[in-house]
Amino acid sequence: MSADLSREMTVYELEIFATEVAFEVRVNDQPVLRMPAGKVQTAFDVNPYVEPGENKLSLTVRPRSRGRDFSEHASCKVELRKRPHPDSQSALTLGTLLFSGYGTGAVTGFAQSTPAAGGGPVLVERFGARATMGFVLGDAFGPWSWANADKLSPTEALRAEVLAEYQVIHGLLSRRETSALSSRCALQAADYQRAYYQSTLAEAEQLLGIAQLMNDPSVQVEPFPDSILTLELHGGGRLVELVDADGKSPLRLSSTEAPQMVGRFNCVLCKMDGGYQVVR
Repeated sequence: MSADLSREMTVYELEIFATEVAFEVRVNDQPVLRMPAGKVQTAFDVNPYVEPGENKLSLTVRPRSRGRDFSEHASCKVELRKRPHPDSQSALTLGTLLFSGYGTGAVTGFAQSTPAAGGGPVLVERFGARATMGFVLGDAFGPWSWANADKLSPTEALRAEVLAEYQVIHGLLSRRETSALSSRCALQAADYQRAYYQSTLAEAEQLLGIAQLMNDPSVQVEPFPDSILTLELHGGGRLVELVDADGKSPLRLSSTEAPQMVGRFNCVLCKMDGGYQVVR
């Protein structure tokens, strides 16, 4: 890749610091991180989630224990940044959602947040437990592959369809059917090609890592859970997924090299032309 092209590779990223608070972060109504209460410090890009024009970043927080107040030490900071290219050592901060523990009855936990230019004020709702920041991008990606997907409604019929699709994908993982699984992830690969400036679709597929996953003999696919799974709709009702009690994908992976670790095969679907595709 040429140096000129590299300079055009804008990266939008989040840097997150959290202590003694459970939280969920969404970009344009798509969950990008869910964590239980504890101490968290992480940073990652959100290129596949941002769009040209108006965007939204939201942070929802919960106390360490249900039914309890936030501790005075509870805090969560989500900083939205922009880098001119992946190798840049500097990043421009576009805006920040900042929550601080506040004790009983207060609704000002996000008072120290910094809104993004042109995005309007930070909106606080759910009794002070959720804040949303608007931001406007002129050079982001999209529209994404799922933008014209069917708009779905949370019904038992939909839940049954999505559950059946998850079971099919679990079977493909278990049988290591790389080609069939890659086909189901074709829209995601196409989006990743744009989001990460890949020259070819093959490079984007390699970035997804499906072939590497399926060809790794140390990776084991755990049985499909028989526990109750929750149906969630995102992206204005055009994206759907099932999550377990931890809010994570029920498609669990383990490794013979690190038995104590459990990974997840993330599976956010859209419905187009009567069928489902993995898009995130």
